[in-house]
Amino acid sequence: MTYTSETICAISGAALVNLKRWYRSGIIHKYPSDREWTEAQLQEVMDITRLTSQGATIREIKTAQAGAHPLRTGGWAARRGDMLWQLEFGSPQSLRVLLRKLASNFTGDDFVLRLLLPLHQWLRDDTRAGASRRMERFHQLMVAHAGSVTRHATRAAAIPLLLENVSEKHQTDIWLEAIRLSGQGFCVEVRSFCALYPSVNVHQHHLYWCGAGLTEMMYQHFLTRQQKGDPVLLCGPDRRVHHLYPQPQLHAVA
Repeated sequence: MTYTSETICAISGAALVNLKRWYRSGIIHKYPSDREWTEAQLQEVMDITRLTSQGATIREIKTAQAGAHPLRTGGWAARRGDMLWQLEFGSPQSLRVLLRKLASNFTGDDFVLRLLLPLHQWLRDDTRAGASRRMERFHQLMVAHAGSVTRHATRAAAIPLLLENVSEKHQTDIWLEAIRLSGQGFCVEVRSFCALYPSVNVHQHHLYWCGAGLTEMMYQHFLTRQQKGDPVLLCGPDRRVHHLYPQPQLHAVA
């Protein structure tokens, strides 16, 4: 039985950029066909996604394979440490190079949920000297990387998706979500400025990014579109409706 690249990605959660990197590195064995994947290759991909989900890099996996010994990895803590060092001391170019390498090592969800989001939280909590500078470098890096993966997705004819900011708590969060969705095969258009009024969507999918809740008007607009069968969803950490005016308090009757 053979599989297409798209099927392999759907089963494993890996993106095409991951498959290409892993294949070129030699940790996926080569077979006669360059267009289809075998059952054995699928199993190799699944094994690699399991190892990379622990924060293991391609270099660490190759070293373990070559020496036929158990995998030794610094894990996600080491990857975050690499990023922090570059944010503090690295040049803009070396920082971008490191991020691209990490993105090609790990699947989209792991890359964002296990590396970038915890790193973002750490940077927000940091109170040491230079914290604001490191945070700004991180934000600009995420915006630039999201733009890069989106341009690549456009060339690859990925599924169009609108990610619209209806409220935000941290301005970097929506760009992290755009990077994660791009890793799932979507071509993401980001509208990063908070929308006061509903937009007219021409995309196959429309996500409302809720970083700090929704207004009643935006929520009613969402419900109307949902009832019409439009492909709309709420996403983000706070999807509650925030009322514009204080609501009457109900008091228990003794």
